Amino acid sequence: MSFARQKRLLLGWLALLAPLPLPFNDVVGWPAVGLYFAGVVFFLRRSSADPPRWLPLWGMNVLGLAYLPLFFIDLAAAHGLVGPVLHLCLFAVLVKLFAIVRERDKWQAAVGVFFLFLAAMGTSVHPAVVLYLIVFLSLTLVLLTRFAFLHVLAGFGREDPTLAHIPLRGFLFLTTTAVLALAVPLFLLLPRVRTPFIVGRGGSGLTIEAAGFSDQVTLDSIGRIRGSREVAMRVLEEGTVNPDREMRFKAASYDLYQEGTWRRSPTRGNVPRVQGLRFQLSPLRPSHWATIWLQPLRSSSLPLPVETTLVEPRARSLQIDEGGAVSLPITPLEVVEYRVGLARRSAVLTGSPPAGPTDPSLDPRGVTPRIAALAARVMGQGTAAERARRLENHLTESYAYTLSFVGRSTENPIEDFLFRYKSGQCEYFASAMVLMLRSQGIPARLVTGFLGGEYNLFEGYYIVRENNAHAWVEAYLPGEGWRIFDPTPPAGRPAEGGEGGMLLARQAWDFVLFRWDRYVLTFGLYDQLRIFGGLRDLWNDFWSSFRREEKRGTPSSSAGLDSFGSADPGPGRRRGLPDVPLPVALGLTLVATAVWILYLRLRPPLTATAAYRRLRRRIGSSLPSSVPPLTVRQEAEARYPAAAASAARVIDFYLRESFGGQPLEDEELEALKSALEEAEKKMSKAS
Repeated sequence: MSFARQKRLLLGWLALLAPLPLPFNDVVGWPAVGLYFAGVVFFLRRSSADPPRWLPLWGMNVLGLAYLPLFFIDLAAAHGLVGPVLHLCLFAVLVKLFAIVRERDKWQAAVGVFFLFLAAMGTSVHPAVVLYLIVFLSLTLVLLTRFAFLHVLAGFGREDPTLAHIPLRGFLFLTTTAVLALAVPLFLLLPRVRTPFIVGRGGSGLTIEAAGFSDQVTLDSIGRIRGSREVAMRVLEEGTVNPDREMRFKAASYDLYQEGTWRRSPTRGNVPRVQGLRFQLSPLRPSHWATIWLQPLRSSSLPLPVETTLVEPRARSLQIDEGGAVSLPITPLEVVEYRVGLARRSAVLTGSPPAGPTDPSLDPRGVTPRIAALAARVMGQGTAAERARRLENHLTESYAYTLSFVGRSTENPIEDFLFRYKSGQCEYFASAMVLMLRSQGIPARLVTGFLGGEYNLFEGYYIVRENNAHAWVEAYLPGEGWRIFDPTPPAGRPAEGGEGGMLLARQAWDFVLFRWDRYVLTFGLYDQLRIFGGLRDLWNDFWSSFRREEKRGTPSSSAGLDSFGSADPGPGRRRGLPDVPLPVALGLTLVATAVWILYLRLRPPLTATAAYRRLRRRIGSSLPSSVPPLTVRQEAEARYPAAAASAARVIDFYLRESFGGQPLEDEELEALKSALEEAEKKMSKAS
């Protein structure tokens, strides 16, 4: 056994761990990573045998030239640059491991492993990456520590393998804790300049785009994700709200139907901005507010509650289509946070009124004679509202909900739904009602979005999942404007997540994911400003409480604390502690604790000389340094008679330590400390 063998083994284990998250992030496929793992395992087995011959430099160059054509083929076949570059990095690290011959080769291999680690961290969005970070950090500290120790042993000409074993458990624990504690303030303070990860959040949003938030929507798009439990958005309502009310979020509207496909309503312009980044959808005043955290939907649609009258996004502009659906100017790739003002009305629909018989909401495409005849028979006579309500009830009560469409033809799916199968999903029900309303001269359009939500007890917000995606109808009624109709039977409408322990566990995990997404992945400049602003307000409130006590002429006591806790913070100010995220607060507490422990461990021990100097400064700064200790004792007796005895004990310990050449024992050091504290305490009372 030699030290070179141990160095290779350490590098091999580090190289085996470095790319582990890459296949889970859909950045590098399992075949490439599997070949890399097999090569590293072979390297570890070969290193254990410690053979004398390894890959020479010319062999490494030959392998590099042989890989160049594969790299260009990989680059041409890939859709981006990240995958081929990581394939090249995996190949280079593996080859370099087998080419470690000189002392500096191990550092070159370590640099390559570090780049794999950066790629894994930069493309990871799951909370489990924290565990990976801790393990990799610990293994890196082991590698660097042992490399340094082995280098020192080799410098003394020692090659005994038994000397290479050193206890590192305590060192690793303290060092890892200190590094993580230092990372928290760095994470808070470093500036945010772009998206916090290299690629998007994986492929979960691709199915959402097909659910009705793209330019086209088919009759089976929502059914594809009805079984998905992925979170689409979270909603936190401010103030007292009715938890039993219907939650309906409008994301997109569609006017033109052709052969089973709906085309999105055209954009009519930008939403008017009233002040700052506040956009107004209607003149109604909001009765309460809600904050929404929207996951990436691979779409520019901005789902809004149908009661929305004001929107406060972090965007310079918002677009609105003819159907009143709002969208962002770009497609976000990270969590979007926005605040909405909600009116008391059950719905505030802002779509444009029909412009006449040629309006897209009256487009006759898709309406057959059989559909028109059925609509006329079911709707009968009366006002537009009465006729539309009869049609809604007919579809709800006479047709069944299903997600099974095996064997159905696609020539005229709506006619087949109404007359042949009499079952379908929400898009069939909504599409049939839109065409039947149009056949009777009532303008109508298809709307997609989300219906319902699951209340999370851990945070007090609602979770809207992908399986809450839904389609319904908006019809224009004379004298009333646009109104919502939902012909889907109750059995086919999105339901809550259920009850019991599984729901509680799922909500607890969602709480963790929400905090991770919100305060790690998408932590940005606005969050930094909010934290520092909250700390500033807390500091100002703290000093304001003392100023109020000084004006009253009373000492700052418990009354002052009460006034601080109950003071009116003023408009726009929060009361009490600032809005600091829980992970940030825990991190700051960890940092403060680590600094205090480090101070206690590094603080020099108390000696009689140090105690005597403290005593001299406490008695008076006018005493020159040439004054002998006995004169200092007399000065202490004259100025502070109550502290004379304890001061004399401190001076006696100093004389024995400095002039008698007798080091103090542990018990005497404790007595010295007690005497010094007693002397300082009595001097403080006397002054």
